[in-house]
Amino acid sequence: MNESRRRSPEDTPEQPGGRWLSIEAACRILGVDQSTLRRWSDQGKIPVFRTPGGHRRYNEEDLRAFLRGESRPRRRMSRQVLTDLSFSGYEAGYLHQARTRPWYSAYNTAQVDELRTLGRRLVELAVRTIAGRGDRDQLLDEGRRIGRRYGSISAEAGLTAPDAVEAFLFFRTPVIQAVTRFIEEEDVPPNRALRIFAEMTQFLDQVLIATVAAHADAAD
Repeated sequence: MNESRRRSPEDTPEQPGGRWLSIEAACRILGVDQSTLRRWSDQGKIPVFRTPGGHRRYNEEDLRAFLRGESRPRRRMSRQVLTDLSFSGYEAGYLHQARTRPWYSAYNTAQVDELRTLGRRLVELAVRTIAGRGDRDQLLDEGRRIGRRYGSISAEAGLTAPDAVEAFLFFRTPVIQAVTRFIEEEDVPPNRALRIFAEMTQFLDQVLIATVAAHADAAD
């Protein structure tokens, strides 16, 4: 099935690109039933984003444009698009999975809050790296600092090195999924797609290395 999908912060009421709506709310705007909207989405007439939990989300501006008879504008590899896609991966269902992992319960509330802040910043840095915005060395340096703080917090929480790595990989996944979706949806040329993945992997690998090194230092 060939769907035209888009990004969606799960519970964010307002974004620069407009509100993200459930299929029920989207149907109310369009005045159609859910089966009709699903069919239009599957035909590529209306962009839709599927969350990791399988729920459909629609951008209100896309719906208004459809009602006006406007075609969907082609997106570019912008920081806002990729950031929104990445943040959308951290929806309630995905975060609930994290809470079921043994390593999650090791963190206290203050540590979880700090990790959340660091994670959002890491997403922004990864997006800026992929989009070619900013000094790459500076972005990498800040990414490593975040990685070192990840490692220190995990050591303070009593996590083993394997658990610290598992936690990092778990929260890295939505970033990778977001870039993958964007490349697939926008038909990014293969050479450019390879370059994007190479840059993203190199950046996140360096952050992971810094995480492991800081954990080892704190554990000594």
